Amino acid sequence: MTTMFGSRQRSTMHPRRIALLALALSACLADARPAATGLSGLVSIADGDPFTIVRRDKLRTGSRGVTLVAGDIVETGPGAFLAIEMQGGSLVGIGPSSRVYFLQRGDVPTLVVLKGWLKADIRAKAKSAALRVVGTRMGIQAQQAVVLLYADERSDAIFDEQGSATLLLRDDAATRVDKETHPNQFFVREDRAEAVARARPSADFVANMPIPFRDPLPGIPPAKLKPAEPKLVRDVTYADIYSWLTMPRDWRGGFIGRFSGRLRDPAFFSAMDARLALHPEWIPILHPPPPPEPDHPPAALVPATRPTPH
Repeated sequence: MTTMFGSRQRSTMHPRRIALLALALSACLADARPAATGLSGLVSIADGDPFTIVRRDKLRTGSRGVTLVAGDIVETGPGAFLAIEMQGGSLVGIGPSSRVYFLQRGDVPTLVVLKGWLKADIRAKAKSAALRVVGTRMGIQAQQAVVLLYADERSDAIFDEQGSATLLLRDDAATRVDKETHPNQFFVREDRAEAVARARPSADFVANMPIPFRDPLPGIPPAKLKPAEPKLVRDVTYADIYSWLTMPRDWRGGFIGRFSGRLRDPAFFSAMDARLALHPEWIPILHPPPPPEPDHPPAALVPATRPTPH
């Protein structure tokens, strides 16, 4: 089978293959555009284990003073706690063993939580500055509220600690508005079941909540922080981004352009190829259909001649 990075070449290119390559180039260019300014934040506290950032196709380590931007994938270790001063004035806390994707989609900055804990003190001054926090099953959006989200393999749990917000439900590859929430309301949703509302958070939720989340998130004026750059570790491996390549498809737009360069690594290519069923949009990138043989015009018909009688 011909691969994108194989050695087989032809002098002609079929229009279908041209279209596929144009699609890949378009995805690459879209992902290479500067990140929207509506989603960025300065890490003001970084306690516990170091945290990692997948930026473009590189794995980096972050620290206090690093600015996180749209497109960053942040993962924390056990015992870690991050406090982030978001552009616009909101505060975000990321708990231990958590995976969060800074996704700018449309006018609403979104923090996608695949796993772990996130707390947001949302202080938007305009409707366009609302912040959305969402797991794979459920999320919440607000302009003025304090909300918590916890996600694990079985369910998503949301606590509206202060203020009014909007509950969001995930169905297949779409996010739909469900209902308005009120302070102290607690919601749990398992897989695609209905969200269950309660008057207060469950005992398990409170018991497992990271200790820093029990108090208001600390705010530190950015002027008092020394800017820092995340340190390069290496190119990403398939294991680094597997959970992101297989998250809901509407969230992974731009990943082809972002990570296709890693296919030059045989180990990365083999891992992608072995699991193509989990991210089928990569099939034409790894294995574009071979172009057909050039068409040849039919041979000219020569009128039959009768033999000359002798």
